[in-house]
Amino acid sequence: MMKSYFTSFVRNNKIKVALLLLSLSLYFSLIAVSVMLDRSIPDIAAVPLKSIGVQTIVQKTGKIPEKMVGLIFPHSNAPISEGERVALTGLPFVEGHDSGLYFWAFDKKAFAAVLGVDHGSRIVADILKNNMLQGGFDLSGIGVLVTADFAKKNDLSSGSTLDILGKEYVVRGILKPNMSGNIIPADVYMNILEASTSARRSTEMHKLYALGDGRISNVVLLRTDPAWTGDKEKAIKAINKELLVFSERTFTKEIQDQLKLISASGRIMFLVLGTALLVAFCLLIMFNLKTREKEISVLRMLGWKLADLKRQFIGETLVLLAVSLVAGNLLALAGLGFLRTRTISMELPWDISAKPHFLPQENSIERIITAQIPIHIDWLSLVQLSAAFLGIFLAINYALFFRLRNIKPQEMQGR
Repeated sequence: MMKSYFTSFVRNNKIKVALLLLSLSLYFSLIAVSVMLDRSIPDIAAVPLKSIGVQTIVQKTGKIPEKMVGLIFPHSNAPISEGERVALTGLPFVEGHDSGLYFWAFDKKAFAAVLGVDHGSRIVADILKNNMLQGGFDLSGIGVLVTADFAKKNDLSSGSTLDILGKEYVVRGILKPNMSGNIIPADVYMNILEASTSARRSTEMHKLYALGDGRISNVVLLRTDPAWTGDKEKAIKAINKELLVFSERTFTKEIQDQLKLISASGRIMFLVLGTALLVAFCLLIMFNLKTREKEISVLRMLGWKLADLKRQFIGETLVLLAVSLVAGNLLALAGLGFLRTRTISMELPWDISAKPHFLPQENSIERIITAQIPIHIDWLSLVQLSAAFLGIFLAINYALFFRLRNIKPQEMQGR
C-alpha cells in the first residue's frame, strides 16, 4: 500500500473518514458492552445471594401454627434434621456451609425476628463481625446482637438488656441495618444453642414438630462451586423433596427472565443498527470507489495492476478498521468501567422476607437490596469480537473491490 497516497486521501476527506471511524468504533463498543452484560446476567441475578456470601439457601416446607403467639417458625422454616443438614453440607458441589435457627417471637410488648447462629461460623458470623456499629461481636451465653433499626425502636444500646418471651438477654453490639440484603436477616442475632433451647419451650412448635434435644436448625447456607455443572436443586431435593431451594437458579429466575427480556430487546436493536451500519458501509465503499474512478483510471494508466489496486484499497480499509477497533475497545472498556461503578436495586420476594406478611408496618423496611453491578470483562470474547468484526467488514470490502474490474483507463480519458 502506498502510504503517501492513502495519507493524501485521508487529508482530503477528513469528514468522511472521521464519520466512518466514529460509527464503526461506537457500534463495536456497543456490541462489546452488550455481550459482556449478557454474560453477566447470571451474576447480576445472583447478587442478593452473594451479598451474604452464599449461592444457595435451603429451608423446608413446614406447617402453619394454630396461633401466632410466643415463638413460632415461619411456615417455610420447618426444622431440618441433623442427618439432613449433614447430607446437605456433604454434597459434591459444596465448598462452605453454615446453618441457623430462624424464628418469630410474638410478645405482648413487641415483635422480633430472631436468627440463631453458631458463634464460630464462617459465613453469617463473619458478616456480623464486619457490620458492627457499637460494641463487639459476642454471641456466647445470653449475649445478642441487634440491628440499628431495632435498637432505635426499642431504645437499646450496647450493654442494655433485652427481654424476649420472658427471658432477658444482654445486648453486646449494634449492627448496621440490612447487612445481608434481607434474605435471612433478623432484628436479633443470638447463639444457635440458646435459640434451640428457646424453641423447645414453644408450645405452638411442640404441637407441630418433634424438636428433640440438642441443636436445631431450619435454614442451611451453602457456598457452592460455581464451576459445578450438575443440577444442584435436584441433588438437594434427592435428600428430601420437601426442601425449599433458593439459589442463583431458583430464587433469581424472575430477575433473570426480566434481564434476558431486556437483553433480547438489546440484541434486536443492535441487529437492526448493525444491518443499517453494514448497508451504510457498503454504500460508503461504493461511493468511495465511484468518486475515485478517475484516480483509479490514472493509476491504471501509470501501470498499476489490479493486484496493486487490491492491496491499496484493502490496505486502506484494514488501517481504518484497525483504528476503529482500537477506539471501539477503549470505548467498551470505558463503558464497562463506568457500569461497574453503578448500583442496582432489587426488591426481594415475600417468601424469604424477614417479617410476617400480615404485619404491614414491620414489612415496610429492609426489603430492597442495593449492590454494584457485577461486570466481568472477558478478554477472550473481546479478541473474538474484534476478529469477527474485522473479518466481516474486510470480506464486504473484498467483495465490493471487484467493481474495480469495470473501471477501464480508456473510458476516463475524455472526462
